[in-house]
Amino acid sequence: ALLQLRPSGNAATMQLMFDWDDVRYFLTLQRHATLAAAGAALTLDPTTVGRRLVKLEDELGARLFDRTPNGYVLTDAGHRLLPRAERIEREALGVERDVAGEDKKLEGVVRLTATEMLTTRFIAPQLRRFRERYPEIQLELQCTNLDVNLARREADIALRLARPTQEDLIIKRLSFIHLGLYASLDYLDRFGLPNESLAGHQMILFANTPPFRRENEWIEARMDGARVALRSDSVSATYSATVGGTGIGLLPCLVADHDRHLVRVPVEGAPEPRQIWQAVHKDLRDSARIRAVLDFLGKALTPPQEKVSAA
Repeated sequence: ALLQLRPSGNAATMQLMFDWDDVRYFLTLQRHATLAAAGAALTLDPTTVGRRLVKLEDELGARLFDRTPNGYVLTDAGHRLLPRAERIEREALGVERDVAGEDKKLEGVVRLTATEMLTTRFIAPQLRRFRERYPEIQLELQCTNLDVNLARREADIALRLARPTQEDLIIKRLSFIHLGLYASLDYLDRFGLPNESLAGHQMILFANTPPFRRENEWIEARMDGARVALRSDSVSATYSATVGGTGIGLLPCLVADHDRHLVRVPVEGAPEPRQIWQAVHKDLRDSARIRAVLDFLGKALTPPQEKVSAA
C-alpha cells in the first residue's frame, strides 16, 4: 500500500505512498457511509469493499473507520488521512481528464447524467439517430436528480433543471420546458373537459418535496375543490398515469402536444418554464466523443422554434 500509519508516542505518523485503488475505496466509503452504498458507487459487491478496507487498515496498522449503527465514521487516523487522499484524488482525476480531453477518436464510453424525465421523454426516443451516426460511442445514462460531481468523474456530462454551481464547468442553457395541464381521451369521456374550473375533477400532483414545490403550488392555486388522485416524485409515472386516465396532470408541452392520447386542458396561465442546463468539465471540452454527445443533446433538447430564434 502507499500509506503507512505507525504509532509514534500517542500519535500516528503517516508516510504517503498511496495506491490509487486504496484512495478510491477509502474516499468512497467515507462519502457513502455504508458498505452497500460504497459498493454500488464502485460497482462492486459490498463484501469486496469490506475486505479491501480490512486489508488496507492491516497494511497501515491503523483503524480508519469506526463501525456505528449509522454507518462507517472516520477515526482520528482517518481524519488525518482524508485531506491527503483528496489531494491524490484531485491529481489522479486531473490526469484522467487531461488524457480524455485530448482524445480525438469518436469511440469509447460517455457517461451522461440527467433527470428521469429528460432521459425517458427527450433523450432516449432519439438515441437511434445518435447510434447510427456514432456506432463506436457507448452512452451510459444515469437517471438521477442528485448533484453528481463532474470533477470526480462521476459523470462526463450533466443535464439539470437548475443551473449547476460546481467549479471548472462549462455551462450552457439548452432550452426551456413549458408545462401545461393534460387529460386523456378516456378521462374526458368519463369526466368531461373542465369548463373554467377544475372542481369535481381528479388531479395528479407531484410529491411534496422541494424540487416540485413551484409546480405543485401552481396547480393547488387552481384546484377549486378538485381531488388529488395521485402524487408522485416521478415525472414519467405522472405522464403514464395521465395517459392511463387517472386524472389531469401537469406535463411537458413539447412531448404531450404530440401525444394522440392526450388533450390540453384550457386553463388561464401556465407555470414558469423549467430551464435545461448542460454542464461538462472544462478539461473534457475538446474530447471528440464528448463533443459528439454535446452536439446531439443540443439538437435533441432544443425545440425547432428556439433553434430558429437563436439563428
